[in-house]
Amino acid sequence: MTPDPELRRDEPPGDSTVTMVMPGATLGPYRIESKLGQGGMGEVFRAVDTRLGRAVAIKTMHERFSARFEREARAIASLNHPHICTLHDVGPNYLVMELVEGETIAARLKRGPLPPKTALLYARQIAAALVEAHGKGITHRDLKPGNVMIAKSGVKVLDFGLAKSRDDETLTAAHAVMGTPAYMAPEQREGKPADARSDIYAFACVLYEMVTGARSGHARKRMPSRTLERIVNRCLEEDPGRRWQSAVELERELEAADDSRWKRAIPVAAAVVLLLAGAYVYFHRAPKLTDRDTIVLADFKNSTGDPVFDETLRQGLSIQLEQSPYLSLISDERVQRTLRLMGQPSDARLTPELARDVCQRTASAAVLEGSIVSLGSQYVLGLRATNCRTGEVLDEEQARTAKKEDVLDSLSQIASRFRTRAGESLSTIKEHATPLEEVTTPSLEALQAYSMGRKAVNASAASAVPYFQRATGIDPQFAVAYAWLGRAYSDSEQRTSALEATTKAWRLRDHASDEERFFIDFSYQRLVLRNVEKARQTLQLWSRTYPRVIDPHAFLGASTSMLLGKFEEAAAESQKALELDPDDAYGYVNLDLSYVCLNRLPEAEEVLKTAADRKVEIPEVLADRYSIAFVKGDQQEMQRLPALAEEKYGAGEWIQSWMSDRQGDVLAYSGHLKGATAKSLRAVEIALQAGRRESASQHEAGVAVREALFGNALEAQRAARATLQLSDNQDAEYGAALALALSGETARTLQLADDLDKRSPEDTIVQLSYLPVLRAAVALNRGDPSKALELLQAAAPYELGHLGVNSQGFVGSLYPIYMRGEAYLGAKRGAEAAAEFQKILDHRGIVVADPIGALAHLEIGRAYHLAGDANQAKAAYHDLLMLWKDADPDIPILKQAKTEYSTLQ
Repeated sequence: MTPDPELRRDEPPGDSTVTMVMPGATLGPYRIESKLGQGGMGEVFRAVDTRLGRAVAIKTMHERFSARFEREARAIASLNHPHICTLHDVGPNYLVMELVEGETIAARLKRGPLPPKTALLYARQIAAALVEAHGKGITHRDLKPGNVMIAKSGVKVLDFGLAKSRDDETLTAAHAVMGTPAYMAPEQREGKPADARSDIYAFACVLYEMVTGARSGHARKRMPSRTLERIVNRCLEEDPGRRWQSAVELERELEAADDSRWKRAIPVAAAVVLLLAGAYVYFHRAPKLTDRDTIVLADFKNSTGDPVFDETLRQGLSIQLEQSPYLSLISDERVQRTLRLMGQPSDARLTPELARDVCQRTASAAVLEGSIVSLGSQYVLGLRATNCRTGEVLDEEQARTAKKEDVLDSLSQIASRFRTRAGESLSTIKEHATPLEEVTTPSLEALQAYSMGRKAVNASAASAVPYFQRATGIDPQFAVAYAWLGRAYSDSEQRTSALEATTKAWRLRDHASDEERFFIDFSYQRLVLRNVEKARQTLQLWSRTYPRVIDPHAFLGASTSMLLGKFEEAAAESQKALELDPDDAYGYVNLDLSYVCLNRLPEAEEVLKTAADRKVEIPEVLADRYSIAFVKGDQQEMQRLPALAEEKYGAGEWIQSWMSDRQGDVLAYSGHLKGATAKSLRAVEIALQAGRRESASQHEAGVAVREALFGNALEAQRAARATLQLSDNQDAEYGAALALALSGETARTLQLADDLDKRSPEDTIVQLSYLPVLRAAVALNRGDPSKALELLQAAAPYELGHLGVNSQGFVGSLYPIYMRGEAYLGAKRGAEAAAEFQKILDHRGIVVADPIGALAHLEIGRAYHLAGDANQAKAAYHDLLMLWKDADPDIPILKQAKTEYSTLQ
């Protein structure tokens, strides 16, 4: 940044350089208006963003605190919460933050203590901010009244200048004492590492001061509330192990202390009026539910004799309650897993008694029991909420309807009333409570078929297809049923039908609830458009709107973030999914895979151990264990796992094709090409026998690329043609095109690349990985490495993406890097080429047994030789020859490597 004329630098005694900013000065696009305050580390100014006309706060930092400046920027940037000050922008020596109008709690306390209710309100908001920060691994370390601003919308926690993330131990490692003494926990004052419990200690100091007007000390005043005094005393324990261990626990205690939220009741007279009008409400007592509790929904008791109400009303109530960002239902999948652990059939009828057992096993708060009875020509719907530990009735609702066609409308009404009783705000109910017949379906028969499909899909995607087909046949406007039909088709590898159903759902998305619309949008973006970045943005918005729904976190933790190479994000999202459902097997698989991609193998193994301890293993867990064993070189474990997989899961198609394909990859990695091809073709055969042509095509594509890389052009071309005969899905077509490019068939490669481009204009992976690699390969074939390097620039943002998530056979992770290395070799730029191939060697967890992981040793040797580093070149060639010490002797690229190595001696 060019220094502004109004900017000057002074050197205060005993301090390092300080940047002084005067009113009227500009920092980038920001015009300084006035000074708001200053502290030991810097100054804060009111300013205007001249581009947007928005008032902002700008914080400058003394140069000797630059590390803290960077720490604060990173900390605030990772947080998004209504009670944490928002970071707008970062400059070279300043932060641009939300301008919070108001006064700090410290300023307010100069006029005396706060009323207890106000103090409790602010305390809950501060605790919520700590939950958000601690959830991101950030400890504030300087929480005090001066760092909490009172605004119109509530309090805002400020100043993360001393914040510490999980990976940031620089200050504590030096035993530095950081913070404000009056609010520091004992361990901080002693220079020991601070964690979430240190913030909880400081929080109690702030709460005590808000209520009493005095600072916490050895002789504390009595507080006006015994509950608050108990909370504060525990937070202020000298031993961190005796405090609340997380901000989540603290927040729950504050929720329980706020009795005023439950002081709502409906007069009996009003209930009588409603009964005479055709519906009535009997409110036994206000339910003690919080936005941290979960609920088990039992099956409805149908006493009408009409089977159309079987399954239907429970599904309808579930859809209505799932619109709530406040409530959280235990998913059907988790209910089924819990039933199996209880020794019950997974499809057992969820009676109230069985539902209470499930409720207790899942640490849920309440069971909802529904009922419908006929009364002459009318119907009476009932709903009861019961505390599953105490048996206390929390709420009872009833509604009467004159005709069958109005039952769903009545169900919507009692669902909305229950949400009010549960403590949800009227504003969110108003925003997210569209009646069933408007957003889902007005047909009981269609809803019944949809419900049966949702139950079936957890066991078998193919078995669910007829139910979803029936639901959409009865009601052609049933948007979410089309979305689930598309998912069932996709999981059954009926790609054309999947695309048609998902597109239909997206066109009808206005006929869906807000929560369903997120699922529909995501499905369309991921399956039809294959636009991973758009899908990621939808999932992020979904998770913010419905923070208690597991699906957006699960999808982010799976293919979406990993395809983009965002493995830290994937791990964090998988952890959130597991917090919502600790028995989610795929959550463990995704978390483990994230750690493997990050080369954090001990953590990955610990994740799988936890999964095994909870008895939630699935075949994919064994696949991950096999990958870890390979990366570690644990041959004994690799030999044991295929037999264990067959013992646990039998001779099923997935496990058999997985074993054959993975074993083929491993054989090829060590140069046993003939054995590898036999294993891969066995995987093709197994997949075809099961009717899975797309999986078969990917196995065949793996054979084609491998043969091309190893120099067998004719075999590569044969396998590429076989791949295209099996399927034209984008991933297989790319594999075939790459094999053809590597074996010299330039014209056919360009035809396939143009076809991919035309078919998939928004496909993130096609546009930013597949096409750059293919066109760069063509440029290299034509002797133009500079053009190849130019084409590969588009792939740089996502080049570390793990393209093998949820796939079998060839996937091509890190191929943009491999091709860029080849281009640098072609341009005689040895040092740059070596850097690219080193990336492949450094990311074993992503590459696993892909052949480029082995060939990178040869290519980096060529790069070092080109750069004039003979010793490094010899070592790299030697690594490959040792890896392939008993390889098939007729592999063309092995022969080349031996010849080249001999010239280096």
